[in-house]
Amino acid sequence: MQTNEITFGFPDEWQAFLKRHPRFAEKLHPLSKTLQSVFIREVETSKPADQVVFFLGRLCVEDFMEILLLCGNGYGIGGMKLLRGLYERAVTLGYIAKKPDKAEQFLEYHYVNQGRQFNHANEVFPMDKHLSSEQIEQIQSEYKRTKEKYQEVLCKKCGITRTRFSWSELDLQSMAREAGLCDLYLMCYYDPTLQAHATISSLIARTKLKENGQMTFDEGAQHEKAKLALIGAHNIILYVLDVVNKYFKMGLEDEVQERFADFNYIWG
Repeated sequence: MQTNEITFGFPDEWQAFLKRHPRFAEKLHPLSKTLQSVFIREVETSKPADQVVFFLGRLCVEDFMEILLLCGNGYGIGGMKLLRGLYERAVTLGYIAKKPDKAEQFLEYHYVNQGRQFNHANEVFPMDKHLSSEQIEQIQSEYKRTKEKYQEVLCKKCGITRTRFSWSELDLQSMAREAGLCDLYLMCYYDPTLQAHATISSLIARTKLKENGQMTFDEGAQHEKAKLALIGAHNIILYVLDVVNKYFKMGLEDEVQERFADFNYIWG
């Protein structure tokens, strides 16, 4: 095959997707216009919470489009895997929109992640060959300084602590409850997590039994999973639109409500 003959994606799947979801195709343009109105603009983000809410929202839009691309090509399970990240970002965005004072805590946890990344990398190859001594010193000092703010108690009796694995004291489900997204936790986070990791659930989702009882890999498109992923992603992106519109007082309530009405028209 010549290089100029390579096609990325499956045109037959695109057409089949449009036939399965004609109402979604009909309402995609109005949704895109509203997304552009909310996110394709200059924004004053002088406060940390403003930055987190806006830029996490913009990342959510990108996640949504990536999920649409995969689902439109029959990769429903791929869409489910990306749905997990979209949900986590939307929950964080919604939580910080309600509690702006938590934004600094979210942002500063970057230094903990950066320090951990350095330590992992240093176990694989000597980092002093890639970074200057000043850079290494800065990473290590910031890590040491900030990780003290994110300690959790493992044993009250012994007083043993460790650095939290998340920026927040809350687990994601509790944060989702605060943000108003708890109803989507199972569909948009827990089930997709099983598909994203090495689990028996992820194997079962991609295998089938032949007539002779032999198990084989299912190479077909995952249309039902694609539908579920797209419904979840559509639901979340409307939540993001609603939160960002209200947070920045954009005055687009009527337009956002029209997009919610479109959702009901599409998915019933």
